[in-house]
Amino acid sequence: MFVLIIAAILLVFTIDITLSTLNYKNRNQPIPENVKDVYDEEDYKKWHLYTMEVFKLNLISKIINTGVLILFFVVGVFPRIAAFTDNLSENNIIQTLLFLGVYALISYMIGIGFSIYRTFNIEERYGFNKTTLKTFILDQIKGLVLGAIIGGGLLALLLYFYEFTGKMALLYAWIAMAVFTLLINILYTKVFIKLFNKITPLEEGELYDKATQLSKSLGYEIKSIGVMDASKRSSRLNAFFSGFGKFKSIILYDTLLEKCTTDEIISVLAHEIGHSIHKDVFRNFVIALVQTGIFLAILFQILSSNALSLAFGFTQVHTGFSIILFGILLEPISILINMPLSYLSRKAEYRADAVAKKAGYKDAMVSALKVLSRENFSNLTPHPLVVKLTYSHPPTSDRIKNLQ
Repeated sequence: MFVLIIAAILLVFTIDITLSTLNYKNRNQPIPENVKDVYDEEDYKKWHLYTMEVFKLNLISKIINTGVLILFFVVGVFPRIAAFTDNLSENNIIQTLLFLGVYALISYMIGIGFSIYRTFNIEERYGFNKTTLKTFILDQIKGLVLGAIIGGGLLALLLYFYEFTGKMALLYAWIAMAVFTLLINILYTKVFIKLFNKITPLEEGELYDKATQLSKSLGYEIKSIGVMDASKRSSRLNAFFSGFGKFKSIILYDTLLEKCTTDEIISVLAHEIGHSIHKDVFRNFVIALVQTGIFLAILFQILSSNALSLAFGFTQVHTGFSIILFGILLEPISILINMPLSYLSRKAEYRADAVAKKAGYKDAMVSALKVLSRENFSNLTPHPLVVKLTYSHPPTSDRIKNLQ
């Protein structure tokens, strides 16, 4: 069992490094003709330097994180953490939450330095970072508190079902996860985004009028268009659609409004409406429910296995440690599962682009894609294998080719 876990860790590490390296080496490939005007010569040199720095930082981060994890297994750190946290309570659920909390805190402390360096050094030097140290610290605190409350509460509920509901545990746990996923979809922009950003309704004017005309031409009622103050953290551009039914909403970054023309913004808006027309959020919700059922079944199997815990220095099954093993064993499985899901996601992006084209904004969509690529420092020459395995969005050149 020890060898199996270490092999799984090294397998995922090797795949990650291989894909990152392929993408990095592919940066010198000729730029496709239809996106050659995205960067001028100076900006493209700047993109090369930025790509090199991000690649090196991610490489160092992956090596350190993987090395620390393997070291934890080799020297028996996990039984030591368990010995400490198990003495703090006699309740198994609380013991598990404390054990995972300590491990999560250790992982956070290892990773926070890389996050600080990228935000206030790399992103700062290349003009992306707009966040202040105060905002960064508040974001970290909010994220930790939110993760502890929601993640801890949900995990406690799942463990309760596992321990006290017998054969019905899997069904109850799956229902709980389904309700949780539904609430996240409903409350994402209404609650969670607003914990970090301010969202204001799109003001009346030329853009608002064109947005109204667009919705009528597509036979689609826009429930809500919000503008998010993304510029307080980054200069990057984006927009997204979330929710379904009465809780549908479209969010535009304020940076998008600053850098794009009215028609370009409308084309992006048409794209986001396309996701709603094709029910992409609902489809993702259904896929998530199927995945959740499979993952819960695997988790409960691991929780009931004595061999896994005993192989790593524990005298009996340790719930918290079993959950960590579940996460490790799940990563190779997730890589396989994400391949077809990434393909479906890319197809959904093409369909959403087609809605913008149908609405008469083909040229504006092409122009908007180029602006987004330039302002976000997008990779114009990603490796084809990396695209097939991991990209949720098609490369810019492929999207433009599809539109034209």
